[in-house]
Amino acid sequence: MMFDRLIALSQEKSSEKRRDLLVLISELFTDGAENYTDAETRLFGDILCRLVDQVSVDVRAQFSEQMAPLSCTPHAVALRLAWDEELSVSGVMLEQSDVLTDVDLRNIAGSLSQGHLLAITRRKELSEMVTQVLAERGNAEVLEGVTRNERARFSDLGLKRLATRSLDYPKILKALSKRADMPAERLARAIAAFDAEARTKLENLVAASPDFAALLVNEAAGIARQQKQELEKEITSLVRRIGQRLSTLDEAIDAFARDDRLDAVAELLVQVSGLEESHIANVLNHDNGYGIAVVCRSLSIGDKAYLKLSQLRAKHLRLEAAAIDAWLANYAEIDRQAADRALYFHRMRMAVLNAEKR
Repeated sequence: MMFDRLIALSQEKSSEKRRDLLVLISELFTDGAENYTDAETRLFGDILCRLVDQVSVDVRAQFSEQMAPLSCTPHAVALRLAWDEELSVSGVMLEQSDVLTDVDLRNIAGSLSQGHLLAITRRKELSEMVTQVLAERGNAEVLEGVTRNERARFSDLGLKRLATRSLDYPKILKALSKRADMPAERLARAIAAFDAEARTKLENLVAASPDFAALLVNEAAGIARQQKQELEKEITSLVRRIGQRLSTLDEAIDAFARDDRLDAVAELLVQVSGLEESHIANVLNHDNGYGIAVVCRSLSIGDKAYLKLSQLRAKHLRLEAAAIDAWLANYAEIDRQAADRALYFHRMRMAVLNAEKR
């Protein structure tokens, strides 16, 4: 009897009959889902997805509400409904479905509307992969939603991004600091990695809410000092190995570039060149390659190591490959004698400035 009805409905093309066919096939699937093979489940999924594309928004919304809580829902069906641009259809699937994977959620969060992102924040659990995208793309409502989800987990990178963006919304930053999984030390570590713009915003927050923000600033400053001391100790040991010819400066730069450690390169150049920290930081973070080229040439850093360093700088400065080519061409034009002469005058100038300050 049911199969006769299925055949009859399949021959009808009206939207109402398509709806009836969708309902009937979904009932047929859910009634025996535990007994179907993977291949049969995929077949049901293909059929249901085709029918979903042939019915109205209201019918899709009803179907999504029916399928979202079920663990037996074919993955293709859950994914089709979750990607629906109509939030009345996708919202419940994004919020409830256990069939959707972290990769599914990450991709959807990276592409669809803020309403879709908000629905994702209401899930029972959120992985680090998903929260990182929410922290990157979400508006204030999404940021607050993911922050207040007690089962959301954050990577260090995701936490840093969320904390940075929360500087525009102090209420969210306060909520973040009160999470059970967010001790002050971990949040402060994220704040310690803020760039100049974020630090300026944090200073403004200090003015608006002194007690709360000052606590974070003090924690961050303490962590930053500790990290700096550990880095100095590491580089001092490395410089000693270089002096003993157990390693080379080029090898060290190459290793730090592979590990994306621009801070370690900076400390290494400070210690081996004897130049002030502020000068090294300035030449490393300036899009003009002359300053860092002079420092590296004076230290006889090879072309391959300089290429690795240039690629690392371009990544941090978000510059295109053309910038790297220009820096390499500039490096080729500077000889050791010219570099030593430029640094000699730089040191003379700094000595005069320091004398004037005394």
